[in-house]
Amino acid sequence: MGFHNSTPELKFIRRSTLLLNINIDKNTEKDLQLAVEAAAKLLAEEKVEVVDFSSHVDLSEEPGHYVIFWEISGEASEELLHECCNCLDKSFVDAGYTSSRKVNCIGALELRVVRRGTFQKILDHYLGLGTAVSQYKTPRCVGLTNAMVLQILGENVVNNYLSTAF
Repeated sequence: MGFHNSTPELKFIRRSTLLLNINIDKNTEKDLQLAVEAAAKLLAEEKVEVVDFSSHVDLSEEPGHYVIFWEISGEASEELLHECCNCLDKSFVDAGYTSSRKVNCIGALELRVVRRGTFQKILDHYLGLGTAVSQYKTPRCVGLTNAMVLQILGENVVNNYLSTAF
């Protein structure tokens, strides 16, 4: 990057725990954010918003697949949510992801809609562990090491959709 006076300037690309990866794909938190924003535009047509979201790489079955958890502000039709799921899948443009999806090395992306208040429960969990409210940030990529957050998300799923985009 260069120097400011004699101090090196650094550019942080991503936090190491915020990477979705199954095969040769590498999708960052920014890639996830862009995918959610693209799909959320479809919801906006019905005056529904994404309240909060998170993701997980599910390797419990072969092939592994991405799971996106959404808490939404209202009711949306099954057709619209399925369309949002396909949009999420197509919005990951990493060459490793798209090529792996096309040859089924990565399974269909799954959108799981959770109950209202689910992300508040996750906040409450972290506050119970001593996290300061001012320091809390919703985990965007939840790994297996964060079993309690995965449990909270899993227990609050009300609908799920599998992508048919590829």
